[in-house]
Amino acid sequence: MKSLNPFHYLAGRIFIWFWLVLLSAVITAVLLSRSLSEPTEIRRLSPNIAAKIQRQVTHYQHLANSESLIKALDKQQPNRWLVVNTQTNKISSIPALPKDFDQNWLTELSQLSRPGWLKHKNLTLAGPFILQLGDESLALYQKRQHRVRPWWHIHDAPQHLVLLFMLVISIVASVILAISISKPLRELLQRNLAFANGELDVRVLNLIKRQDELGQLGHSFNTMAERISALLTNQQRLLRDISHELRSPLARAQLALGLTERQQNLQQVPRIKQELDRIDTMLDELLTYSKLDAGQYQLQKQAFDLTELVADIIEVNQVEADAKKQQIEFIAKEPIEVHADSQLLARAIENVLRNAIKYSPEASTISCSLTTGNHLVTISICDQGDGIEAHLLEAIFEPFYRVSDSRTNNTGGTGLGLAIVAKVIRQHAGTVTASKISDAGLCITMQIPVN
Repeated sequence: MKSLNPFHYLAGRIFIWFWLVLLSAVITAVLLSRSLSEPTEIRRLSPNIAAKIQRQVTHYQHLANSESLIKALDKQQPNRWLVVNTQTNKISSIPALPKDFDQNWLTELSQLSRPGWLKHKNLTLAGPFILQLGDESLALYQKRQHRVRPWWHIHDAPQHLVLLFMLVISIVASVILAISISKPLRELLQRNLAFANGELDVRVLNLIKRQDELGQLGHSFNTMAERISALLTNQQRLLRDISHELRSPLARAQLALGLTERQQNLQQVPRIKQELDRIDTMLDELLTYSKLDAGQYQLQKQAFDLTELVADIIEVNQVEADAKKQQIEFIAKEPIEVHADSQLLARAIENVLRNAIKYSPEASTISCSLTTGNHLVTISICDQGDGIEAHLLEAIFEPFYRVSDSRTNNTGGTGLGLAIVAKVIRQHAGTVTASKISDAGLCITMQIPVN
């Protein structure tokens, strides 16, 4: 029976409370209007109108009795006059009068000092106008009946019909309001349950079409679902790539260890050390990336000269560039002071520079420039390598992404270098982009605020 209780549902509570409030307001308004409005009204007749009607009545003074008067009135003005015998208070002619017409109202009119005017619904009577015919004293009332108003004029409708009509209207309005609020929320609930059951591609469709707060709620759910879906997808891909990246150096280290045991010499020890160093480097970068991605890396910001920092990084990596007969051009007009995490920013710049050295051909030139403008510092590092396709320029900042499917030592490092660069720059409220240089070469541009 709990499921039948309307108070257990949002739609039921909205409907009941809104309907009760609306019904109370309607009943109060109807009762108040009924109490303030009087269907029957008696007041004095305007002297001009009374004189005009009196002249019409005097035209019948020559008649002999009431019967001849009634015949003359019916012939000339049918259903327009009411004739009452003042001695017996008997109505001699009865035009069509409403069933609820009270004859005592005529007595009230006759007690006025001069002719009066009575209004009852769509019926009006003007009189009495006294006419003496022989021994009979007659009171004449001129009758006018206006056209009956259509049914939608609630004021003239019976009270029970008005209440029934208002009841139906309030029920319909309450049902529409309750459904308009509960139906989109029911859709959101169903999508939420489906998403919780692992259907990561489910989205709210109808709710987002609304232009109110419920529509904003639907957009918020879709945004949350997209972010969670992307986060889980990236996590699964990251775990898959980590297992693949760690398996390769471990397999090579095991092979080298097996050869060492078989040959009973130490010729494979440097190779084992190289693979273990590779694993250590990968785990270090993976830990750094995880902290940056989770927002757990606390920036140690301080003021320093960025020009000097980039010059030191170039000097450290010049040995590797000299081995390939490469030239590194550094373009910076003046010292540039920034407020940032020098250690983290140096790691990002060095990752980009090492990539440029690795993928540039021998005897090529690598340019590194520093410029300022609009409170931003722009760091650009461009190489003369093979470059990459335009549609892959954003993908290279994803973890473990490589343009080549090959995963040898010659074609790539850990696959986390540019991903760490992107996280570091974004941690500093900056942006990082990749662009092609004509047909060959790649240019990485990093922008960060000066402060």
